[in-house]
Amino acid sequence: MTTEIVAMLLTIALELPDGYSQITLIQTPLSVTREETKTARMRCKISGEGFNFDSAYIHWYRQSPRAAPKRILYTKSGSVFMDEDFDKEKFKASDDVPASTSNLRVEKLTQEDAAIYYCATWDITIVETHRQPVEKPTLHSDGYYIKVFGSGTKLIVTGTPAHLNSATMQVLSPSTEQDEKVSYMCLIENFHPNVIKVTWEDENKNEEKNGVHEEIWPPGDNQQSYSLSSWLTVDKNSGKNYRCKYEHEIKGDYVPMESPGIYYIIKTSSLYIFREVTVSLQ
Repeated sequence: MTTEIVAMLLTIALELPDGYSQITLIQTPLSVTREETKTARMRCKISGEGFNFDSAYIHWYRQSPRAAPKRILYTKSGSVFMDEDFDKEKFKASDDVPASTSNLRVEKLTQEDAAIYYCATWDITIVETHRQPVEKPTLHSDGYYIKVFGSGTKLIVTGTPAHLNSATMQVLSPSTEQDEKVSYMCLIENFHPNVIKVTWEDENKNEEKNGVHEEIWPPGDNQQSYSLSSWLTVDKNSGKNYRCKYEHEIKGDYVPMESPGIYYIIKTSSLYIFREVTVSLQ
C-alpha cells in the first residue's frame, strides 16, 4: 500500500460524512524533535458524545517513510498489549483517564524511530443506541464499527534542536487585488522543523479555508531554519477582519500585525515578500 493511499484512508477516517463518527482525536504536539538516545513523548486526547475512555481500546501506530502504518500496541483499562516486532522496553503507553488522554513514550531513540505516530480508536455509526468497545471491527446491530485516527505526530531524530523566532513573524497590511478582492499575507521565518500548521480566523474565531495558499521554502546555505508565507484572498466587501494563527512544537499563537515602516523585497520561488527596514532619520 503506497503512502498516498494510506494518507487518503486516514483522511477518510478523519472526515467522515454526517451519520458517522462523532469521536475526535487530537494529537499533540504536531512534531517532536529529539537527539538519538533521548526520549520522545506525545499525547492523544479523545472526546465524543457517549465515548467511554476507560473501557475503550486505544491504538498507537507508526508510519515510517515510504511505508504503511503498523500498529505498535493498544491499551484498554490501564493494560498495555504489545504487537509483534516492537520492543516493550522502547515503547511505553499510559492512559490518563480523567483527562481522556493516551500517552506514548519512545525511549532510546535511533534513526529508525523517525516516523509519524498515529493514535486510533473504534467508533460506531451514530445511528446506534449504545456503544461497546471492540478490539476488532464487527457488524453492530445498529451500524458498523469504524476505526478513527488522530492527525499524527511527526518524530524527528536529529541533532538540530527545534526553534521558532516569534520576533520575525508578521501579517502584512491587506492589499487590494483585482476583481474586488483583498489579500492578507502572513510571514513566519526562522523555524525548525518544517512541521507547522497555519490557519486564518475572522474576529469571531471562525476558520476561513477558502482562498488560502501557502508556501514553505527550505533553508539557505549553511542555515537550518525554514520560512513560510501564507496568504488569504477574500472579497473586499466581506466586512471582516482576519488573523493568522500558527501551531508549532515550540509554541502556538496569533501572528502580530505589521507596524508602519519602509520595506524591501524578498523573492521566493513564486512570490515577492515585503520586509521592513529599520532606518534612522536624523
